[in-house]
Amino acid sequence: MNLTLLDTTLIFVVFIFVLLIWQHFKVREFTLKRVKQQCAKMELQMLDDSIYGSFWCPTFANGQLKVRRRYRFYFTATGEGRYLGEIEMLGMQQTRIYFEPHAF
Repeated sequence: MNLTLLDTTLIFVVFIFVLLIWQHFKVREFTLKRVKQQCAKMELQMLDDSIYGSFWCPTFANGQLKVRRRYRFYFTATGEGRYLGEIEMLGMQQTRIYFEPHAF
């Protein structure tokens, strides 16, 4: 069996794609854990136990290529209202978290 340059390139591209997907899920799980911790700290209840991505953009930070991701989630303080929250990550670092004004 002989591999051509095209075969080798395709294998490399598929490998890189799988690594990117794996990294995405790793960051997403880490972000979900951070949101749950912050909600518990503020005595809020995270609804649906999930986050969803609303934005991502590759950027350079400190001379390194990183991906800026923004995830949204829903939470409640009293059990009656549904409020929107947002967390922003730069690579594996949390840069910002926002909770919509809510009733206590």
